Amino acid sequence: MAEAKPEKTEPEIMALSMAHRARGIVDLSGTKLPDRPSFLEEKMLKTRGIFSAEINAYSNRMIVEFDPTVISLEKIKAMIKPTSPT
Repeated sequence: MAEAKPEKTEPEIMALSMAHRARGIVDLSGTKLPDRPSFLEEKMLKTRGIFSAEINAYSNRMIVEFDPTVISLEKIKAMIKPTSPT
């Protein structure tokens, strides 16, 4: 008979789920935000590896939570550049 593995405790499960999460701030100064800031948030959420994106229009910053093993903060910032004025 195979020996049963002990179940993981809730803190261990939380640690495992948070192991591949990072949080970054993207400065949106100098970009042309669409009429609806939620458009950019929706674009980010459709991107593989991004868990959340929240724009603060007053501070012109976006807080993004992502998996650094899938996408880097630099790649996320590069996704914003096409919305910049030419």
